Amino acid sequence: MSSSSSSSSRISTLVENESLLLKTIKHIYNEYEYREISLENIQIFTEKFYQIWMRPQIISNIINRNKEGYLVIEYLEQLLLNDKMNDNFFILIINTLVKNENFYYSFLNDHKRFKQLFNLSIRKPVYLMRYIELLYYYCPLNFISNIGLEFYRFVVDTYFIKYLHQISYDIDWLAAFSTLLYQFYENTTKNFLSKEFIFTNQKDSIDYSIYVINTLLHHHLNVKSSKDFIYDLKLINIIIKTITVVWKQNPSTENSTHENQDRITPIQFRSIEYLFDIMSTDKSSDKDLIMNFNKTKIKFSSAILSLFPHIQLNTADIILKTMFTDGHLNGERLSIMIKYLIEFIDAPIQLIQHIPYETWITGLCTALVKFNQHEYLRKLIDETILFLINHLFYYETYDNAIKILFWFVRYDKRIETFQYIINYLSNLFQQLNINNNDDLKMKIIELCHMGIAIHPEYDISNEIILKEIFYKFPQPDLNILLNHKNIHIKYHSIIFNNENKIKNRVGIINLGNTCYVNSILQALYQCDLFRKYILEYHFNQQTILSELQIIFAQLNLSKRPYINAVNLVQIARPTWFTINEQQDCAEFLGYLLDTIKDEEKKSLSNEIERLFTIRTCQINRCQRCSIESYRQETSNYLFLPIPILDNQYDNLNNNNNNNNQSTIPISIMKNGLKFYAASNRNSTSDDDQIKSIATSLVQSNTINRFSLPNLSSNTSIRSHSPPSSYINITNNIIHNSSNLQFVFDCYFQKEELKDDNQYRCEHCRSLQNAERYIILQTAPEYLILSLNRFEYDKKTNTFRKIFTKINYPKILNVNINPLENLRNNSILIKYCLILIIVHTGYTLHGGHYYVYAREIKQPLLSKINNHEQEDYFSNDEWFLLNDDLVQISSYEAMIENCAQYTSATPYILFYKRIDKQRIEEMEQTKQIHIHESLIEQIHEDNIIYEQELEKQST
Repeated sequence: MSSSSSSSSRISTLVENESLLLKTIKHIYNEYEYREISLENIQIFTEKFYQIWMRPQIISNIINRNKEGYLVIEYLEQLLLNDKMNDNFFILIINTLVKNENFYYSFLNDHKRFKQLFNLSIRKPVYLMRYIELLYYYCPLNFISNIGLEFYRFVVDTYFIKYLHQISYDIDWLAAFSTLLYQFYENTTKNFLSKEFIFTNQKDSIDYSIYVINTLLHHHLNVKSSKDFIYDLKLINIIIKTITVVWKQNPSTENSTHENQDRITPIQFRSIEYLFDIMSTDKSSDKDLIMNFNKTKIKFSSAILSLFPHIQLNTADIILKTMFTDGHLNGERLSIMIKYLIEFIDAPIQLIQHIPYETWITGLCTALVKFNQHEYLRKLIDETILFLINHLFYYETYDNAIKILFWFVRYDKRIETFQYIINYLSNLFQQLNINNNDDLKMKIIELCHMGIAIHPEYDISNEIILKEIFYKFPQPDLNILLNHKNIHIKYHSIIFNNENKIKNRVGIINLGNTCYVNSILQALYQCDLFRKYILEYHFNQQTILSELQIIFAQLNLSKRPYINAVNLVQIARPTWFTINEQQDCAEFLGYLLDTIKDEEKKSLSNEIERLFTIRTCQINRCQRCSIESYRQETSNYLFLPIPILDNQYDNLNNNNNNNNQSTIPISIMKNGLKFYAASNRNSTSDDDQIKSIATSLVQSNTINRFSLPNLSSNTSIRSHSPPSSYINITNNIIHNSSNLQFVFDCYFQKEELKDDNQYRCEHCRSLQNAERYIILQTAPEYLILSLNRFEYDKKTNTFRKIFTKINYPKILNVNINPLENLRNNSILIKYCLILIIVHTGYTLHGGHYYVYAREIKQPLLSKINNHEQEDYFSNDEWFLLNDDLVQISSYEAMIENCAQYTSATPYILFYKRIDKQRIEEMEQTKQIHIHESLIEQIHEDNIIYEQELEKQST
């Protein structure tokens, strides 16, 4: 029934003598139908309605109560039929009716009445859904687990199923219905003694998920209207919040969080499978699809992107494999899905910022490689490359575009793909010089070097832009180029995953700017005492420690060349870290250690505290009264300042007028890799560098522990030309400042507090000259040092990188002053270098991290007794751990690499405490008793991996 006359025939209990409550409600509605009710008036009306509704003659008489209550209900429903719904007005009335719990109980239990309402034809179903949702929302708490539950089940089982099969995709209705579902979920977690599922069976759960997917795929986003777009985002958020809960539940089992061994519920699996199926189906011709890239005519709505952050990449990989195996997906269809996703590159930032966008694109492209669908992948590259190049010219899209193009060049054997991009570089560089987009410029430079490394036959003699790039700018880190070349080779190997795995070394795949996580995981795993503790301890309620235990077991036992740490990334990442963006490795390390220390307290253990916690004491001594003050601090690592070279940024300056751009740069072959060296050397000579360090230190107005302390007790140096009295100081700096031992010792040197930096003495009650110094009070098993590689630039409001080259000794001498021994001589402790995390790049939140790990072996007894020994562990082994790439390396290779490339700088160093007893216990530490359950879990995965290799080989 659509007409008002037909709909009114159902409303049969309205009488001419309207009740007092209904008359009052009508009067207020007529007055405020087209304007908002103020909060003050809402309060007045609430009290007025309450007095009328709860008067004695209504409460004491069931007939009068039901008559008056249903008159009001029918009035509200008549408004719905007339397409009139004022949220505040409905809330006001429902909140009044619920005060009489007896009436509300009988009303919610009147299922026959609601069936009649559901069978009516309503022009705006969202109003009816919103009405139902409000009735449930304001249900009294004591009703939630009984009549409220019955009402909810009745609505879902009766109305929901009917609606899905009759109404086209309606995001307003879906958001209202999702609100009801989520409210029920919250009620079950707070007020129910037993677990209740949102849906009672898998079919309804899957039907809801499919409706969500179809609605998001086809909903038109009005991005031109800010008001409409914000409203759409609000609806999408509640829908996504609800579907993620539905995916976690499995109504067919007793355990609502039941999952298979891959942590995927059947509902989630079927839903994502449907998403991939529908997005890989193309009803238009290939020609039409190609033209879409020029006309930006998109078949699906970018609203679907809101769902992708809640699909784990390893989950997608498992589902894709299943679909390929079952014949539900092929290379052609998967390439269609990738094209649609590429078209979303200029989707609203609110939708794309939370999704690892380019990781999804490149991950799906990698799936084409795994399934040996190279023909479709090459066709995909040809059809989308121009579209992506054009999006390099826009600030909002350049980052995703260059990353996808980067993957294309790294994969493609055809030199034409690299050539195609080079043809557009001249215009792009002109714009970059105008826009000062150094980030994109550095990525393009790396792309050009990578292209030459992959295609050494490429002739650059006629390429002006390439000659300019290779002549002016420093070449990227050689390890980065080697990594690109190895990945390229891997893509085209006969068996994609059958890499030559180095014994007892496993990589960790990059999930999209997660190298900072991978490096920290590899670093912590390298700490043998910590590794033994994690693998042998029983963790029950410690979420992150339990996941870390699984990661360590995989690194220890897996036959795979690399593993996936997606679960740990999701639960261990700080909330303020933006997904899919590079983060500070040291910040993540500190956060992770603090978090697992807190978790460890639940088990009444303090092993992590003992292994890593550093305790220092800052001592301030007033020079007037000689009274000292003490401030003790704990930390996970020491943050060491390093000297800054005055000319460190000259090497990055591309305005070198003396360069002859017509000259072809000289190509160099190293480690089987061809690249072009820049004309201006990446690093200054040792002598020039040491002089620069000395000059920068002597010219400093205030030299404290944040810029290396003054080694003299004389007055601060203020002259730009050092006087003769500072010759000895300068000579000392020249001989020592490029060594980490010197930088470390300077951190604990005395600092004078005077002039504008005086100390406020509590005893003197005034500012006084003083001296300040720090002492190290404990010797943790692992001493972690983070070098202050970034300084804040007020002019550009950014953190600039400090490229100063430093020598990193294998043995570090550390003086300890225990709390009870402050006045006595310090105790000398020796630490052995076991790992270095290198940052390559130019910004704090950019670039790349990788690891040099050192496997030390028990030395001969004669070396242990020789206290003058430079390094006890001459028979060590070094490994380069660069995400999923693992290579044998050496200390010398690390030194050479960091010396040759400006941007490659050690950032975090791990040192292990050593003495005779600890060295003798090394072999015992390596004996680890891993839990049987972990061994079985990894063993099962190893069998699956061997089966995958067997399938690929056949």
